Amino acid sequence: MRKKTCARKTGARLAALLVAMMGLAGATARATGFDGPVVYAAPTSRGIVHVYRGGLGKPGAPTFTFWLNPGVANSLQVDGAGNVYLADSYSTWVYELASATTSPMRKIETPQTPFNLALWGTTLYVFEANVNGGSAQIAIFPKGTKKPSAVLSDPAIVFPQGLAVDGDGNVFVAYGGASLKQFGVGEFVHGQMPLAKLKIGGLVPECLAIDGAGNLLIDAPVGSGGTTSLFIFPPGASKPSKVIANLPSLYQISFSAGGQSFFAGPAAGKSFAHYAYPSGKLIYKLREADAFSGFAGIAASPAVKAGVWGISK
Repeated sequence: MRKKTCARKTGARLAALLVAMMGLAGATARATGFDGPVVYAAPTSRGIVHVYRGGLGKPGAPTFTFWLNPGVANSLQVDGAGNVYLADSYSTWVYELASATTSPMRKIETPQTPFNLALWGTTLYVFEANVNGGSAQIAIFPKGTKKPSAVLSDPAIVFPQGLAVDGDGNVFVAYGGASLKQFGVGEFVHGQMPLAKLKIGGLVPECLAIDGAGNLLIDAPVGSGGTTSLFIFPPGASKPSKVIANLPSLYQISFSAGGQSFFAGPAAGKSFAHYAYPSGKLIYKLREADAFSGFAGIAASPAVKAGVWGISK
């Protein structure tokens, strides 16, 4: 069943490359109160991003919406200044938008097809797939640049599954290989090659995140019920200290400031969710009419600053 789960998810990601929807439009204004994080939610394969300012409780309608023409929103990040980074797998661009705006102020052309984004301070990391079946890579863009300053790669990495950077600049990748049996998680220590493969007990990773304490979170399918679990690995450890069970397959995770909750975008379904952390207790789900096949991006702003996981022991 793990093979079927991952094949389904991989197929959905590849299908996103072929979808082009709608035009770039202005905001639809709706004033709401705000006492919590801004939440950016990108339904799969639509190029649409809804922005919510609903406070700490369940928000109402989006404050505003923006979308790409043509475009496929495929991973989101928000930096400390509120700038939004959006990977578009249709055009092979990464767009940067200033806070509360709907038109990109900058776009970065990526060497390959962008699937996952991560930030370390103002440096942008883009996990890119080679749609011709070759090795994937991570391109590194310092703030304000349009050409990568470095590229990280390894022959084992063929399909992007997840990307995270800890507080010390260590780069973590979840990847698929040439077959469905060749999934893994690896680390580029201090953002340098070669790839160090982590010993994680045979998990088939679907997405990655790092919390404020430096724990590495790996979402992976468990059993035959179509659900996943979030495995929490303390800094440098090869065994999880906690497992949050019975989650949907996740595409992206984003911790709110303070690190006491996280937002999760599922790879299938019409609702993104907000969970307490580390208990995993559901705070709310919010249904999106545009989420035909799940979510390709979720981001909270302000977000927690990632801690240091370090180097595998």
